[in-house]
Amino acid sequence: MSGFHKDVILKEDAPAQLFLSKHREFLHNYAKSQDSYEYVMSEWLRASGVYWCLTALELLDKNELSENDIFQFVMSCFNEEKGGFGASENHDPHLLYTLSCVQILAIIGRLDDLKTDKIVEFVVGLQQPDGSFFGDEWGEVDTRFTFLCLLQH
Repeated sequence: MSGFHKDVILKEDAPAQLFLSKHREFLHNYAKSQDSYEYVMSEWLRASGVYWCLTALELLDKNELSENDIFQFVMSCFNEEKGGFGASENHDPHLLYTLSCVQILAIIGRLDDLKTDKIVEFVVGLQQPDGSFFGDEWGEVDTRFTFLCLLQH
């Protein structure tokens, strides 16, 4: 059965405005609260989390994060031997995090610092004879990986 289902009901006295300062505060605190449970448990998606936070801050026109710190983090995710980026330092490279890291470097204007040949070799090496892509060396195939490769082209 299809149709519209409203899963959240707002109270009549709910605020009508968006609290931009609260959003900015939350996003800026993401990187500062490295001892929090949430921060530790999100290591497996850290590169994408940084991308999401950075793009949200850009939309809020309040990115006050250190671009040098962001660059250092991104480059710590790079696997020189394999040519891709992992979710965090010492994680296996994967297409998902390679795209996130490339996008982050595009936002902060550091694309020239990429080892493009290595990244291309990594991505091309994951393409299968039928045109699909593995996400990483472990062989998971998913349609979104093909889409990610198109985005990186």
